[in-house]
Amino acid sequence: MASCELCGRKDAMYDCEIEGTRMKVCEDCSKFGKVKGSSSVRVVVAEKRVVQNQEPEYAFMQGYGLIVKNARERLGLKQEDFAKRINEHKSIVHQVESEHMKPSLELAKKFEKALHIKIVNQVVEEDSGSKKPSKSQAITKGNDPVTIGDMIQMKRR
Repeated sequence: MASCELCGRKDAMYDCEIEGTRMKVCEDCSKFGKVKGSSSVRVVVAEKRVVQNQEPEYAFMQGYGLIVKNARERLGLKQEDFAKRINEHKSIVHQVESEHMKPSLELAKKFEKALHIKIVNQVVEEDSGSKKPSKSQAITKGNDPVTIGDMIQMKRR
């Protein structure tokens, strides 16, 4: 049987509406809403296939704006002169240097080529074949994902 969608500890035996959301919950959690029926259907969660992205992913270096500014100044160029050299607006150069705007990959490559610097790195997968998890994926309790019930208990503390 599937685990309770609210606490995650017991088998889900009831279809229940809790605060406007239909969930499959255990007997203990069914008291938090209106029971719509008992679940006689076994829920099977299909295995999620991860599709490998053929295009490499890129990440900007920490302080990329300062790297661009220092390289431009080393060449003795004003923002306006540099912008003309790479065929962009001065405001774009200013926004990138002040990190108010993260440039597109194409624009970042323009900066790198013109200034002979590196501000973008390709994201490399770890040995296990998976990338580092995002913050939303990193929320776990031990090896188990955090359930709604766990979040409520965290909120109460």
